[in-house]
Amino acid sequence: MAARDAQSRAVAEREAAAHGLDLDTVLSLATPQRAVRVIGGLIGDTVAFGPVPAGPHDMATASATGTVGRLTAWRDGVTRVIVCVPVALDLAVDIGSRRVPAEVDLVVRVGLVGRAAPGAVEIDVEAIANEDIDADIRTRGVGGVFLRRLGDLDAEIRHHVGVYVSTLLATPEAMAECRIAV
Repeated sequence: MAARDAQSRAVAEREAAAHGLDLDTVLSLATPQRAVRVIGGLIGDTVAFGPVPAGPHDMATASATGTVGRLTAWRDGVTRVIVCVPVALDLAVDIGSRRVPAEVDLVVRVGLVGRAAPGAVEIDVEAIANEDIDADIRTRGVGGVFLRRLGDLDAEIRHHVGVYVSTLLATPEAMAECRIAV
């Protein structure tokens, strides 16, 4: 592990030097604290999406509103930062005339990698994958059981949350925050 970290550090130092920077400059700008501040500012205190088609053959629609919790972040390796975004969602799935409510506690992990670029430090945002999203889903009643098993609610939630976060991180405002002039 230490040898791999040393090798990763050496590669990052060479890449920074190729752009006239040192690795310490890259690391001082691409911090976990900055990542929390920027992502927190982009997301805000609440989230909402829907109605969106959901379920097999889009036979249902889903809408959700949620409250964003306290973001945390840490360095994972030399230049990578992981930001955890907790969200408590109230979800409603409409199937025909029936509404099935669900409560969902999410944790979305966003991977960011800082790197030197000409005249700047740039932050690359990793694609959000299903394994980057933890979802604790609570439903009630027969409709809830049907939704969880036949509608694959877990996969639907992960898909729509991944799309929501990816779309948010691809906005012009987010992209502007990914380039830090030096």
